[in-house]
Amino acid sequence: MTSFDISTLVHLLVAILIAGSVFIQWRAVHPAVTSEEGGEKVREGIRRRWAPFVHLGSLLLIVTGLYQLMVHGLATADHQKTLDDPGMPYHMLFGIKFLLAMGALFIGSAMVGRSEALAGIRRNGGMWLGLAVMLIIAVVVISRLLAGLPEPV
Repeated sequence: MTSFDISTLVHLLVAILIAGSVFIQWRAVHPAVTSEEGGEKVREGIRRRWAPFVHLGSLLLIVTGLYQLMVHGLATADHQKTLDDPGMPYHMLFGIKFLLAMGALFIGSAMVGRSEALAGIRRNGGMWLGLAVMLIIAVVVISRLLAGLPEPV
């Protein structure tokens, strides 16, 4: 396996883990802890155990994503310039994907954080987690578009 293959594998596994946790929080955890007595204590226990995974996972996603951009993305973007019909610009799609992913990671981080400034996000977690789910779906769609662009030889 090349370093690019390892980076891709780490990126995908961490993305699945983080995205899956957002889906579970949205449909199961948040509704349960906000509607049950003693839910705040349960939420705090989950937050304390899960926060390190979200923070480390976010860092890994950013680092591996930027590595893939430098190794594969820049070459793909350069290759597009040589084609008669290059399709959608790589950098545009990557930029949109990156911004949407940052939004989803911010919401995930806010949900496991302790900052009083972000307490409103935690109080309205159902809405914010729903937004994060939509952002994640958009990131997956854009990732598929990027994978379908012509590859350099």
